[in-house]
Amino acid sequence: MTTPQVGRHRRNDERGAGTLEYLGATIVATVLAIGLLVSPAGASIRDSFSEAICSVIEREGCAVGPGAGGTPLEQATSGEYVALGDSYSSGEGAWDYEEGTDFDDRDDLWPFNDDEEDHNRCHRSHNAYSQVLADHNDFEGGLTFVACSGAVAGDLSHSNHSNTGEDPQLDALDEDTSLVTMTMGGNDIGFADVVTDCILNGEGGVGFIATCQEKHDQRIRDRLPELEQELIERYLAIKEKAPNARVIIIGYPQLFPDNPSDDYHDLLFAEDQVWMNEMAGLLNSMLADAAAEAGVEFVDPTDAFHGHGIGSDDPWINDLDMGGPGLMIADPSSFHPNAAGHAAIADLIQQQLEHPHYR
Repeated sequence: MTTPQVGRHRRNDERGAGTLEYLGATIVATVLAIGLLVSPAGASIRDSFSEAICSVIEREGCAVGPGAGGTPLEQATSGEYVALGDSYSSGEGAWDYEEGTDFDDRDDLWPFNDDEEDHNRCHRSHNAYSQVLADHNDFEGGLTFVACSGAVAGDLSHSNHSNTGEDPQLDALDEDTSLVTMTMGGNDIGFADVVTDCILNGEGGVGFIATCQEKHDQRIRDRLPELEQELIERYLAIKEKAPNARVIIIGYPQLFPDNPSDDYHDLLFAEDQVWMNEMAGLLNSMLADAAAEAGVEFVDPTDAFHGHGIGSDDPWINDLDMGGPGLMIADPSSFHPNAAGHAAIADLIQQQLEHPHYR
């Protein structure tokens, strides 16, 4: 692991790429230093100085724009913080949802229900990790919170038709964005279907019906490489829309203990819990690879959640809550981090903001 001050790290074979680039940088620095002495437009020249140095050495991740020249934390807080992502970003299960993100006018009793009526269950929580970070840091541009429960990767660049009034999440980004965080990918591999099928028929269930592992194990393994390429493109699109921002991708917490039992109230057999932990590990590994390929940062909450899974003495994950909106078997809050879990994730991100590490 290396710990650069800002931006993406350089490969070993790029370091000391030759004396020519440094000679050129020295010449530019000398000329601009003289300009600083004689010109009243010092601030403008200092900006030109940073841009010129970056241009001469062509160093990937060279810091210009908001926060350039400061600490990693100063760079991240120098502009607007934009929180993208799915339910693990929005705070599903952490409760205390923002007004306008927890209603569905289609739930009226027949014959008054209408599928065309307004509905928004993005469930953006005041306890979500982005809110915690915003409370503990002074972002000069404030916080824009557009994560939405149920979101998939396509909702980054397209309107979310499952929820009223949700524009493409990437529309929130611009050159003034200094920090982007996002958890995304679980819905793209069908997380909700996995949970539902494991509740209905797990490995210890009805033998003559396909179990959840039989239905989803190979499907997920086949889907992950495809999703990795999709997410790399999404991460690069984020960097293009927010060229001055630090981009931090957050993985998914492990839901269950390493050695679970059948005694919990989640209706899941122990062997299915172990398998779901394994799938979460594969998903996080893929997300880390995609982040490294795109040159963005990655935070893995797996280790932090050890001892705090479902069934533990101090759970940071909600157990199964039966009965959700419409005909849903489980409430969407099930198997999502509670407020304590989001506070723990926020702490991990804070550490990354102050002391960034890269793969």
